[in-house]
Amino acid sequence: MKKELPHIYKNEIGSRVTKNRNIYHIKENDAEIKNEMPLESDPVTVEAKLKKLFQSRRYIFNIEVEIVTKRKVYDTKIAGKVKNSIVTIDGEVIPMIEIEDIIIKDRL
Repeated sequence: MKKELPHIYKNEIGSRVTKNRNIYHIKENDAEIKNEMPLESDPVTVEAKLKKLFQSRRYIFNIEVEIVTKRKVYDTKIAGKVKNSIVTIDGEVIPMIEIEDIIIKDRL
């Protein structure tokens, strides 16, 4: 009682497929290619550094940071972000507008 399965249509490939290489891969000699990756000399914004901190695998309140503002330098840990301000473990609220730089002291 062996049943035959229905035949499945399959198109024969007559030539080698190279279209994917031309469409999805960037050619090395293309003059219009621009480097999308930021260089190390390019300044990273404060928002990008905060995003990196919040997306790390470690808890944000365990990462030592140095927050540089126009008035003061804070050597603390970040507890969280509320609207347009950062709250530190020490209970200080720092407005985002005043922050000039965030230096991450620990490894992420």
